[in-house]
Amino acid sequence: MYEELTKLFDKANQRIALAVSTHPKYFLLVSFILTALSSASLFNCTLEEDIHKSFSPPNSRASREEAIHMRFFNVTSSPQRAIILFYAKDGSSMLNKANMDEMLRIDQILRQTIEALDENGKRPCEPMCTLNAPFFLFWKELEKAQKNLLDNETDSEFLFDFPSSILYGHEFFLGINMFGVRTADTVFANRSRITHVTTVALWYFSQVNTAERKQKLEETVVELFEMSKAKNASPLIQFDIFDDQIANREMMRGAVEATKLMIIGFFLLLVFVFVVVWRKVGWHRSLPSIVLAAVLSPFLAATVAFGALAWFNFQFYSIMCVTPFLILGIGVDDAFIMLQSWTHFRTIICKKERLSKVFVEIGPSITITSLTNMIAFGIGYLTPTPQMSMFCLCTSLACLVDYILTFTLFAPILYMSADCNDEYISGEKVRQEESGSKWTANYSRFLCSPYGKLSAILILIVLYTLSAIGVLSMKSTFEPTKAFPSDSPLSDSLEGIRSIFSEYFPLQIIVSNPPNISNPKEYNDFYEMVTSLESVRFSYGRNRTLLFLKAYEKFDRKTFDVLSAFGLIGETHYSPSYDNLPFFLEQIDNPPTVQITRDQKGKAKLEAFQMTLIASNMSELSNRAVYVDECRRVLLRYPNFNATVFDGDSAVLDLILTVKTDLIGSITVTVLCMAIVCFFFVSSRISVLFITFTISSICFTLVGTLSWWGADMDPVTMVDVLIATGFSVDYTAHIAYKFCKGQGNAEKRIEQSLNEMCEPMMQAGISTLLCMFPLIFVPTYAILAFAKTIFAVVGLGLLHGIFLLPVLLASISYETDVDELPHKGNVDELERRKEHLLL
Repeated sequence: MYEELTKLFDKANQRIALAVSTHPKYFLLVSFILTALSSASLFNCTLEEDIHKSFSPPNSRASREEAIHMRFFNVTSSPQRAIILFYAKDGSSMLNKANMDEMLRIDQILRQTIEALDENGKRPCEPMCTLNAPFFLFWKELEKAQKNLLDNETDSEFLFDFPSSILYGHEFFLGINMFGVRTADTVFANRSRITHVTTVALWYFSQVNTAERKQKLEETVVELFEMSKAKNASPLIQFDIFDDQIANREMMRGAVEATKLMIIGFFLLLVFVFVVVWRKVGWHRSLPSIVLAAVLSPFLAATVAFGALAWFNFQFYSIMCVTPFLILGIGVDDAFIMLQSWTHFRTIICKKERLSKVFVEIGPSITITSLTNMIAFGIGYLTPTPQMSMFCLCTSLACLVDYILTFTLFAPILYMSADCNDEYISGEKVRQEESGSKWTANYSRFLCSPYGKLSAILILIVLYTLSAIGVLSMKSTFEPTKAFPSDSPLSDSLEGIRSIFSEYFPLQIIVSNPPNISNPKEYNDFYEMVTSLESVRFSYGRNRTLLFLKAYEKFDRKTFDVLSAFGLIGETHYSPSYDNLPFFLEQIDNPPTVQITRDQKGKAKLEAFQMTLIASNMSELSNRAVYVDECRRVLLRYPNFNATVFDGDSAVLDLILTVKTDLIGSITVTVLCMAIVCFFFVSSRISVLFITFTISSICFTLVGTLSWWGADMDPVTMVDVLIATGFSVDYTAHIAYKFCKGQGNAEKRIEQSLNEMCEPMMQAGISTLLCMFPLIFVPTYAILAFAKTIFAVVGLGLLHGIFLLPVLLASISYETDVDELPHKGNVDELERRKEHLLL
């Protein structure tokens, strides 16, 4: 079966070579026309700048929870979030009047934008305009108390404490607004126990469902962002701001910086390609055209891939700026292999026969690497993160197009650039080049010796030990800072938010089917659910949970006691009900977190409400992911209340929870696909097994290397490893394929494989490194991690492909242990006499 497939594939390559050599200009013309047509749609492409949408998979449980949250608040889009953190420059308490006046002045800048009425009489901040109202009420009454304006008779209704204060007899939780709070054991004359507040945090939410709203909000937050960077907004206080639109802006800045640096990589690669081609053809008139074709094919392939995505209205993401340069590094590898084979067969005078020989010789190798790269990136498309998914799809398509253009654009130019009478085509030069490879003979002899095998075992032991330590020490997490440059001022804001979430983290829970508190069973079941939620690790407990029912039951009981004392009701035993709920909600200005309806009889019915759990130690997203997931599990035990959690970062948290299993599963599927591809092109089944083992080894050691290099187990690492899996075939399939096609014993086969493929593999590795080298100066984690992955896989790939894999292949024994190779490199003459080319 293998021989039949090989003959069929060789015939196909011969026919393609015949067509290209007969009509090279037609192939060039068609390639350029189709490229231009495919790229026309780029004028209508759309770039997704929303950082949350970039990392939030659609149709996930997080998307469902977000939909429930939007339906509850009756909004059509997820609100934009902004957080401003205020600190006193001299380290004094933020509750000093001068500091608070400055804070309120800066706060007013943003509030004027999000509270401005539109043409419909609505405010962008609705329905969460009163989010900071408890803190502002706290400060208003504290300021009165400091001026001794409180009536002594009402002093008992006020207690300025932390994390909850009593105002007008009602308890208000202030834990989400004040941080670094110190309190005294005694109550001061102004009814306060608070002695110091380090940070005040104000939270803002705004709907940006129109272009005008989005622009106004962006202008305002950018103005505040620039003020925070300048640190001259106030002589008394300093503030940091985090906003979704600023995060989007910084993410795009990182992409622009990466593109600028990769242009430098392009010129470095161009110089390297020029040197490689010059070494092959010398100072010849064909030199510029061959160099141009080598770099033009990958760029056109990337252009076609982007155009195809634009035709189907796919969103573009910032990380896709890497694709053209990545394909450039991949594409020139195929050009190097074709050029190596083209110069290797330069003794063949007939150009058509020469091109046919080249296609037959390199067709399987290029097909294997191109297929495996397409598959690796194709599997990466299945990852849940939209940004990484589209990057992989675009790169997979580009690999396919580049594979085609290698034969329809680079090959015709290479063919037309050759001249049978050129002086550089010298059989004697070929023989000198082949006979000059004494090092490969010595190196092959070492690989087949016991010393070579022992060295391989020792290297593997060291590699696997270090990699195992690295893999086991990786933590599953993902921080928003990984999406934009580390030198961004947003890093300061996020550091402040981390400290806030370390103290108090609010988790919203929407109860869509509230309990009937008049029903003892439903009442007990509901509070059993609440108790279970408050028992989840990191939860503070009942005294910090924001649940309106607690305050309402106190109000309802007091109402019952008053009415019962005056004999206005007949019951003597209190039973909670929602009868007084409308009046209660009016007293607290009908908060949007509680929704009621009335039946036909006018009786109030609680439709839905939001409660908030307060947790600590949530500065790490990995802790948040576990906490949110455990809360979900508790809610699933009480389906009758139809309660769901909502966290603005739930999509990312879900990725953190599944990234390890997703990575293992994706690598397994990818490696199996690589093995199946190699199965059809490599005759020896044991060689396919060795290739599969080598690919797996590269993946394992790569993950360990990235861990030592500071990477986390996150979606970025998962996609990078999948990409590297495809790259790893480039450093294994070529050697194994040439080894199986070779003649003689194992040592001779390894020598022949290294003679033919070692140089192109080294050139491929260097070209890829040069193209990606400038990315190490990009301070964006996602892009830098990708560059580190490329560097690591090139090093590990060359180590495995040129050393470890040949040692494994050397263990294959053959019946013929005699050197069947002709001397002085005349392999081509022998093969040419044996093969009949279809020309």
